[in-house]
Amino acid sequence: MHTRGMKETGRPPFPRALWLVAVLFGLPMAGRAEGDPAGGGADWWSLRSLSGQGPPPQARWARNEIDAFVLEELGRHGLEPSPEADRRTLIRRLSYDLIGLPPTPEEVERFVADGSPRAYEDLVERLLASPRHGERWARHWLDLVHYGETHGYDKDKKRPNAWPYRDYVIRSFNEDKPYARFVEEQIAGDELHPGHPDGIVALGFLAAGPWDFVGHVELREGTVDKEITRSNDRDDMVATVMSTFASTTAHCARCHDHKFDPIPQSDYYRLQAVVSGVDRADRPYDTDPARHALRRARESETGAGLEALPPPDGVVYAAAATFKPEGSFAPAGGPRAVRFLMRGDVKSPGDVMSPGALSVLPGLERHFRGIDARSERARRAALARWLTDPSNPLTWRSIVNRVWERHVGRGIVETSSDFGRMGALPTHPDLLDWLAARLRDGGGSLKDLHRLIVTSATYRQSSVSRPGAAEIDSENRRLWRMNRTRLDAECIRDSILHLSGRLDLRMGGPPDEEFAFKDDHSPVYDYVGYASAGPERRRRGIYRFIVRSVPDPWMDCLDAPDPSLLTPRRNTTLTALQALALLNSPFTVVEAEAFASRVRGMASGLDAQVDAAFRLALSRPPREEESKLLGSHAAAHGLESACRLIWNLNEFVFID
Repeated sequence: MHTRGMKETGRPPFPRALWLVAVLFGLPMAGRAEGDPAGGGADWWSLRSLSGQGPPPQARWARNEIDAFVLEELGRHGLEPSPEADRRTLIRRLSYDLIGLPPTPEEVERFVADGSPRAYEDLVERLLASPRHGERWARHWLDLVHYGETHGYDKDKKRPNAWPYRDYVIRSFNEDKPYARFVEEQIAGDELHPGHPDGIVALGFLAAGPWDFVGHVELREGTVDKEITRSNDRDDMVATVMSTFASTTAHCARCHDHKFDPIPQSDYYRLQAVVSGVDRADRPYDTDPARHALRRARESETGAGLEALPPPDGVVYAAAATFKPEGSFAPAGGPRAVRFLMRGDVKSPGDVMSPGALSVLPGLERHFRGIDARSERARRAALARWLTDPSNPLTWRSIVNRVWERHVGRGIVETSSDFGRMGALPTHPDLLDWLAARLRDGGGSLKDLHRLIVTSATYRQSSVSRPGAAEIDSENRRLWRMNRTRLDAECIRDSILHLSGRLDLRMGGPPDEEFAFKDDHSPVYDYVGYASAGPERRRRGIYRFIVRSVPDPWMDCLDAPDPSLLTPRRNTTLTALQALALLNSPFTVVEAEAFASRVRGMASGLDAQVDAAFRLALSRPPREEESKLLGSHAAAHGLESACRLIWNLNEFVFID
């Protein structure tokens, strides 16, 4: 793949204003070929096969192949890399990236003093092996798939059985499940991997988004509104699958051929046909893998011996073809007929569509021929195989770009869920392809990908800006330094609990409700009236009950995402409200009291206590001026107030 001659904006080759006018008024696109919705066909960079180009020769600075690619790109622009960050910065950076928690002072001092040549690599291995790793990276994934524990819409009712999917994601990352299997399980695990309960639990992916209770349960069958509800539901599934796994905006072809990318409207409705036989509903499963496998085996033999097995003991909210009817919401009894809709209007139906996928990828069949089209499982299995096919470049580029983005602060492709013409172009296209091919051909280990990225010299660079380099590349697109990033809402919350000594590390199970709840037809979620500071508020943020319609005000203030939206990358804002939340919220006030009590137990005298608080929160001792200022504040206003000031320091909420 060679894209060095393309403009990095990834924008159309004529003025954007004219392009948008053409889109708004349905005018033909310049350069459009017959049968090609956006012109150019498969010649777009993301649609080409993965390049076989290996890394450039490694120079002295390089620690692995990543650095060879980066150094070559730096050289083209007259740039040089930055020196390695100090060890205190590195352990803090690594800890937050890999487990989402700060290192303890003892861990910091041990790493700083470790003179062995493998000290850094050993730290990486310890963090990758931690059960906290899955919790950290599952949070990223749940953002991506807009996971929530309520339905959304106007009757935002609870989903009490959504959480097994969340636990599945955590477990999969901790076990380093091969990525192809991870994809397959979430689309068609019940068909492709029926011998393990994960094959059912993983289908929570297809059900992770919002669901219209009124439209599905209360609207009567045979109405236009009912058809619109079902079409919207399938649209969300298609958008989630194609955005998450293939970084494409196939859902933009719902009402017309895609205006920018070579995705005809017919492709979109073929994708809808894939999921036309499933709904979102509670689905039973066996939590014990051995009993699950036995039940599946007996089901596949005229059901002999099934009566001797106890009922399944688990329930997950997931894609389901059979479930208990409620109101007018009932199973389809097989794949529903999906018709091509002119202008996306259910009142203008066209031909019935057969299941399939995108038609633009060379070597991949858009029609799922050779399957039993009467089987909704077979349809989903065909899509899963299409996505994980070694010749599908979108899937492999997409995931390595997402992992890179979380570690480096910016994706090689900045628009990580849009690899189309309205997205950005890759800054390091050959590196992206090399990483994608390495993951694909190396067994699909995400931990191996993490390891490669964080042990590179590129990742270890200082984040300090250099005026000369900033003049050439002000956005650091060439990676001449490390990007400074702000902690997300969960990391800030978890770190505060970690520092207070009250973080509860129990894993899994039903989520913790941090609100008062009342359901009188339309549910009420009241955070203000909920004053408990009990143990249900002390587990990691990933175990909070996620409400779609009424977000937690404290988390929302710190840019927690809207769970009704697919969120490949969170917004990062800096507001006065954030400072006030960290200073004055009931949560921080209570935890500051516990933090102050903890440091009082660690040291005698304000100076020593301030020193202990700094080491816990910032992984370093305070400077002389900092010690004086904070000590004076603590003497005048209390150690608890000083602890809340520490939580407001840039150095606490940002990672260098």
